[in-house]
Amino acid sequence: MVAADLLNAAGNKRLEKYGSDLAKWREFLDDDDSPLTELSDDDLAAAIAQLMEPPPSEEELAEQRRNFDPISLLVPEWNFLLRDPLGKLHKADEKSGLVLSPPVGGVHPDLTAQHVTRVMAIDKLRKVNAVLGFTRIDEMERANDIGQRLVHLSRSGRPKWTVATEDRGEGIYLQLEEKVVAAWEEKIEKTDLWEAHRAAHERNFLARFSETAKEVDPESRFRPARYWLMHTLAHVLIREMAMYAGYSAASLSERIYAWKPEAERPAAAGLLIVTTASDSDGTLGGLVQLSARDNLERVMSRALERALRCSSDPVCAHRTPKDPEEFLHGAACHTCAMASETSCERANRFLDRRFLVDLPGSVGLGFFS
Repeated sequence: MVAADLLNAAGNKRLEKYGSDLAKWREFLDDDDSPLTELSDDDLAAAIAQLMEPPPSEEELAEQRRNFDPISLLVPEWNFLLRDPLGKLHKADEKSGLVLSPPVGGVHPDLTAQHVTRVMAIDKLRKVNAVLGFTRIDEMERANDIGQRLVHLSRSGRPKWTVATEDRGEGIYLQLEEKVVAAWEEKIEKTDLWEAHRAAHERNFLARFSETAKEVDPESRFRPARYWLMHTLAHVLIREMAMYAGYSAASLSERIYAWKPEAERPAAAGLLIVTTASDSDGTLGGLVQLSARDNLERVMSRALERALRCSSDPVCAHRTPKDPEEFLHGAACHTCAMASETSCERANRFLDRRFLVDLPGSVGLGFFS
């Protein structure tokens, strides 16, 4: 991340000109009044060395494509969201258009008691959607093997231009306490309910994908318990926020940051709820207002209260997949937790209200109980 910031500030020409000369880099950063001047010599040298590394070979690129993990696209966003604003506003580079600010009044004590550790108002954001190709059988977010699954729009391979839209909007960022999430996740993954969800996912994956996709280990495409938690929380918040923000629920969308720690990637447990539009409707300020101390506490408490009940209960509350069933949700339906296709990044998969709050027959599973 530091190397990317350094390259963004200096550009390729200065990188070639200064090389590994720390004195010249220091002089440039001082003249530019860059916040990178606060870096130690070791950190700055490490970032420069990373930028000076030769580009990967064709064999290395092919290996990277084979082992591509979509989570890697979310990590830079997550790292940026973890930064504290330098002032009242925390602005990224001009291309991203992302502007963050602390919530008015800070985080409500009741939310802190529920292990909400961080809230940020997303004053401005920019989202670009581009059509790069299509698939006919395998869904990209579940197979991920871009080289085998994606059919390019051009017969010559990767197109030189493509149809795209640029939208601007606003949102709210919410983060849970990692230590508590990890302990809860460890408990959940030992339950019969979790084993039922895992088995249903395997049956679903093997039944619905092509012969080549069946070579993929279904377990590698199953989302961890923390993802189910953050995903279900995002859905109930979208439903509740739509009542206050002045936007329809279909215009709100989610972005989930939920993965376990790995060798080069720390764990994540956060969510981003945003609205974007091609005109000024995406920046009316309704979501930013909900990030304020009392507003967010009221929205979240009511969302969790509504999650306790569904007009389809007890059928919904007790829904657990059993062989040969292969549905990928538990206590969730269109009445209580499911969202429109424009809102959900997983097509209403990996949802269960029992992971949010305690429901009849499943006491002790809810994170917020």
